Amino acid sequence: MYFIGIDVGSAYTKYCIMENGNIISLYSEKTPVRQTQYFENRLREFDVEYPGAVVVSCGYGKKNVAGINRINELTALAAGAYYVMGESCVVLDIGGQDTKAIRQEDGKLREFFLNDKCAAGSGLFLMNTLSMLDLGFEDIRLDYGVDSVSLSSTCVVFAQSEIVELVADNVRDVDIVNAVIRHIFIKAKSLADKIETDVLIISGGLSQIRGIDEIASSILGRNCHFVKEGNYLSAIGCCTSIVN
Repeated sequence: MYFIGIDVGSAYTKYCIMENGNIISLYSEKTPVRQTQYFENRLREFDVEYPGAVVVSCGYGKKNVAGINRINELTALAAGAYYVMGESCVVLDIGGQDTKAIRQEDGKLREFFLNDKCAAGSGLFLMNTLSMLDLGFEDIRLDYGVDSVSLSSTCVVFAQSEIVELVADNVRDVDIVNAVIRHIFIKAKSLADKIETDVLIISGGLSQIRGIDEIASSILGRNCHFVKEGNYLSAIGCCTSIVN
């Protein structure tokens, strides 16, 4: 039997397809603008390719995937983290619009904290910076030895103004991008500190940057790890919440 999880995020929509409890496909695409009609078409396609599939959605746009099961994103994140890790753990999820820190035990959400007030601490800040520099996500190169460039503003509007000044001062693109990534984790530290743990799992789009665990560990003061499925935990959890 097929199970399909759809995590409709603010920037990207992630999909997980399972058969008999095993992942057979993970992929993402930019979240569409006219979501209701788009997902109606997607569900028709899924019905042909995966007949009889149980479909579950979560995320900002879950209400726009009509006629299917819907669950809370935090519940999905907890279930997905347990499926991937096989044990209880704490997850720091940096999304496009917000950052979440959760603790799951045996796939069940036990504790969580959210910060959806600060755009300067979200993935959208990095995406806007890359767009400003005419770079893609694949162009990111972490430089652990560079810390001379930093951002002081707590507001994304002023932080972006700082970036404009850095560009005008001919600061290297790699230094600016590294400064933004460090800034995001600095903003996330107060959130992560609310849950006691020595080990953090990093999820969300930033988790896919090679070497991000080293920078996160140095800033957060914890042993931070990433998993290859880190960008799909909520989509995976949509499936496993029904399987289980």
